[in-house]
Amino acid sequence: MKPEGRSGLVTSGRRAEGMRRANASAVLRAVLSGDGVSRAEVVRRTGLSAPAVTKLTASLIESGHLVEAEPRHTTALGRPRVAIRIDRDRGAALGVHIGLERTTLGLVALDGTVLAERALRHEDTSPATIVEQAAEGVAAFLREHRGGRRVLGTGVSTGGWVDGGTVVEHAALGWTGVPLADLLSARVPGPLRMEQHVRATAEAELWFGAGRETDDLLVVFIGQVVDAALVLGRSIHRGPGSAAGGIDHLFVGATAGGDAGAVGSAGAGGSAGAGGGAGAGGDAGGDGDARCGCGRTGCLAAVATDAALLAAARRAGIDATDLDHLIALARGGDERAAALVGGRARAVGRAVALLADLVNPGRVVLSGGVVKAPEHLDELSAEAARCASRGRDLADRIGATGLGPGALVVSAAAPVLADVLADPLGAEA
Repeated sequence: MKPEGRSGLVTSGRRAEGMRRANASAVLRAVLSGDGVSRAEVVRRTGLSAPAVTKLTASLIESGHLVEAEPRHTTALGRPRVAIRIDRDRGAALGVHIGLERTTLGLVALDGTVLAERALRHEDTSPATIVEQAAEGVAAFLREHRGGRRVLGTGVSTGGWVDGGTVVEHAALGWTGVPLADLLSARVPGPLRMEQHVRATAEAELWFGAGRETDDLLVVFIGQVVDAALVLGRSIHRGPGSAAGGIDHLFVGATAGGDAGAVGSAGAGGSAGAGGGAGAGGDAGGDGDARCGCGRTGCLAAVATDAALLAAARRAGIDATDLDHLIALARGGDERAAALVGGRARAVGRAVALLADLVNPGRVVLSGGVVKAPEHLDELSAEAARCASRGRDLADRIGATGLGPGALVVSAAAPVLADVLADPLGAEA
């Protein structure tokens, strides 16, 4: 007789169940691409047999992940095709993004649709206060917006350096070694998945954005913090201690009205040494003496964060209350404000050039405050292409995130949604 239940053996039953779960994920991903597709379309997209798709669809409808939409009327003879789509009424993930000025909460459906959202402004940025505010805010938010939905889990994201459930360092918040997941886990619906914000954004892009077109991404976030995430072969790189993505101290030279030119590589229009001398099209003036917390000048964080941009505006005598106000002044004809916003875009372009030369991504996705002024993204892309040594078509590969105005909560929820999308039947209640 064959031994049964021996540890480490993969039985035919286990293999079959594993295949069934993988096929269920394939069906779900095929449905993600539209707001209603027929079973026949799912068969074509997945390569699965029609009977298999029918069975898996039934299981996914029963589990609350899919729902039948209104029948499609066709000109052909026979019964109209019944479309299936993601069920946004029976399940959703909770996304919690903790930023410098506010915590943003949102319910996000399995297709990345934001069903409800709320922002909680911070009066105090101590970990205990923010955790308490978030926990109380989540309870009130779910009472109002949950309805009959099953909460699939809670995704928590924040900037800085995050390793597992711990915020190792978040300079803007002044946090070091904060066990955020432990502090929140008993106060929010589980399972809880915590991730550094730009890596959570990369996860969201893989499922709902640029990842539908390429398996290799560079995601760059420029806002109150600056961070990057690298995705190669649909795998997000973290490195030892999850320390990957720290771009705070990339040397990009001056900005805010003047630029230090190309950085460390020869662009199409000129060259620059490691010291960041002026390249073609850039001048060495501007805000180059803005000092970083590390003691040096010209670091990306010192010239490109939202706070750095507003500090430069104050030094220039511009009375801008926040980033939106500064951008509005630039659009209204204030040349000093326009020089600041454009200078930031070019500084980010130089950082993108360095990163793109290193990893040659299929797409570069920009997010954060830098995309609030899309009229300057052409400057950013042109500067990146000029400074990159291997980026002949780099400008064409750079674009703003398409996750929409709810990007913060979609990204926060993305690790939870990804778990369900990868194994929808394993996530059944």
